[in-house]
Amino acid sequence: MKPRTVPWAEIEAASRAEAQRLSMLRLQLVDQHPFWGHVLLRLKLVMAPDLEALAATDCTSTIWVNPLHTQSLDLAQLGFVLAHELGHSVFESLPRARGRNAYLWNCATDYAINRLVAGFRRPGSHGERLYRPPDGAHPTLGQLKVLLDPRFDGLVAEAIYERLVSELTALVDTIEVHLPSGGVPGVVPHGGLDVHLPLDLGEAEREVLRERLADAVQAWRDEERRGDVPEGLERVVDSWKSPRVPWRRVLHRYLGETLIPDEYSLARPNRRWLDEDVLVPGIVPREQRDVIVAVDTSGSMDHDDLAAVGAELRALASIEPNVTLLVGDAALHQVVPASDLPKFLKALHLRGGGGTDHRPVFQWIEQNRRTPDLFVGLTDLHSRFPDQAPRYPVLWVTPGAHGRAPWGRVVEVGE
Repeated sequence: MKPRTVPWAEIEAASRAEAQRLSMLRLQLVDQHPFWGHVLLRLKLVMAPDLEALAATDCTSTIWVNPLHTQSLDLAQLGFVLAHELGHSVFESLPRARGRNAYLWNCATDYAINRLVAGFRRPGSHGERLYRPPDGAHPTLGQLKVLLDPRFDGLVAEAIYERLVSELTALVDTIEVHLPSGGVPGVVPHGGLDVHLPLDLGEAEREVLRERLADAVQAWRDEERRGDVPEGLERVVDSWKSPRVPWRRVLHRYLGETLIPDEYSLARPNRRWLDEDVLVPGIVPREQRDVIVAVDTSGSMDHDDLAAVGAELRALASIEPNVTLLVGDAALHQVVPASDLPKFLKALHLRGGGGTDHRPVFQWIEQNRRTPDLFVGLTDLHSRFPDQAPRYPVLWVTPGAHGRAPWGRVVEVGE
C-alpha cells in the first residue's frame, strides 16, 4: 500500500486520541486483570507514527504504537494489540529464541500469546471475551490476519515452534520454501500485528523482568486473585524468591535498567540496522531523572536504624544526584530539595519520633504533581500505606526486622 504524507496536525490529533484510549485500557487491565495491569504500569507507551506496524516492543521497557494505524481499531481490538505486546514482556520472547529461526520463532510466540489474550474474559459477564483480534481489511496496512489457531491450544512457544518446523519439513519435498535465516540481523517480518525489535537482553535486564513479574503476581494476590495469570507462572515466581538481596545492587539496577537512562525513538533510527534496510529505534538521551526518597523517623526506627539510614542516604546521593528527600513519621516534617541535600546530609538532623504513616508522603507527591522515576522508602515498614500502589517504581530499603510492604520491591540494609 503506497504511503501518504500525513500533516503534522493529523499526527498530533491521532496521538492525543490514542493516548487517551490506551490510558482507558490501562485502567481497565489494572481493575479487571491486576497481573497484566501491573506489568503494563512498568512499561512506557510511546507514539511512533513512522512505525510500519500497529505496534512494537523491546520486551523490557517500552511499547511503541502507531496512532495512524491503531486509530481505525475499535477499543476491543486496540486492547488485543496492547495485551499482545505485554505478552512478549511476560514471556521473555526475545531471550527464549536461543538461535531458532527468527521467522518461525516470531510466529510461534505470537501463536502462544494470542491464544492467551483471546481468552481474557470480562469479570461478571458469564464468559464474555474482553478483547477481539483486529482481523480483516485495514485502511493503512491492508489485510490483517492475527496468528491464532486452535490446534496450538495448550502449547508453549517452544512446542509450537517444533510443530511449525515439522510441518515445514513435510512440505519441502514438494514446494520450494524461502524463509529469512535466524542469523540475519534485523527485524524479520512474520505476518503478525507487531514488530519484534532485535535488542539483546543481558542478565541484568532479565533480572528486571523477573522482579517485575514477581511484583505483578503479588499485586494479583493482593487483589484476591482477580483476573488471569499465565498458567504455572505463580509457581515459577515463587521459586525465584530470595530473602536477602544487596540493596545497592538493586538500586543500581533500577537506575541503570528499570529507569532506562535513554529513550528509544524512531525519529533517530539505529544506524547499525539501516544498512539492512531495517528501521529500528535509535537512542535519544533523556532529561535528568527524578528520584524521591522518604525517610521514616518514627519511634519504631531505633538509633542504629537511623544511623544506617544516614549511611545509605550518602551512598544513594553519590549514585543519583537529583534526589528529593522527604522526612517524616506519621506526618511529613521536612522536604529537602536536591540542591540542599549535601548540606543536609552533613548535619543529618532527622525530625520525628512519633508513629508511622506513609500516606502523607504519597499525598505530597501527588499534590506537587510529581511522577518520579523511582521512589525509595527507607523504613522498617511498620507503617500505614495508601490503598493503591502508585504508578511509578517503589523500592523499600529496610533493616533486618521489618513489616510487610503492600506493594513494591523490598530489600534489606547491610547485606
